[in-house]
Amino acid sequence: MDDAGRTVVRASFLGDVPHGPMQVFSAPGKPAMDAAYQAGLPHGAMRLFDERGQLMQETQRVGGVAEGVTRSYYPSGKLMQTQTHVRGALHGEAVSYAESGDVSARLRYVAGRLDGEAAYFHEGRMVRRENYRAGLLDGEVLDYLPGGGVAQSSTYVANVLHGPLRRFWPNGQLMEEIAYRQGKPWGSPRRFDDAGREIVAATAPPGFMKSLEKLVRGS
Repeated sequence: MDDAGRTVVRASFLGDVPHGPMQVFSAPGKPAMDAAYQAGLPHGAMRLFDERGQLMQETQRVGGVAEGVTRSYYPSGKLMQTQTHVRGALHGEAVSYAESGDVSARLRYVAGRLDGEAAYFHEGRMVRRENYRAGLLDGEVLDYLPGGGVAQSSTYVANVLHGPLRRFWPNGQLMEEIAYRQGKPWGSPRRFDDAGREIVAATAPPGFMKSLEKLVRGS
């Protein structure tokens, strides 16, 4: 590290390209990167640090692209996320964590795209569950109440709301049902009270409005 506090790189070279260990320092005694290079490309374990020198991420590189498990960390040092890459693309399970250590999300990737179940959590309880196919929201989506019951269910086809959307009372009874086609409501919604009885809006009989108008005019 020089006296001016500028970034300093310590590296091995083969000819004009990095080949071997490389260390980068962003401030006196503060590492920014610790890695290995092969023929000018990152190859092997790599660790990245924030401006305080705190470990921010540890990963693997093969021929310059991510390969294997990547772990990211909060400034506190606690684990924030784990991901797996295959030839540079996300593949397999990715898990995110709250700083408390609780899981906040579990996602599945295939060749860089979301595929399969995605689950989201808050303070240890599931709050939402989705399904993906080739990167698109596809299938049933469930949102949950704090007590664990379903608050809403909906169905998607290729990222578009298509099918029934249902909302529920805390006791599990159906509150509302709306049909969707290609992202737009189809037909009239149905609504229910918390005992399961359908709420039917009253409609005025034929001629009622004309009779009311005459009554108001005093005729």
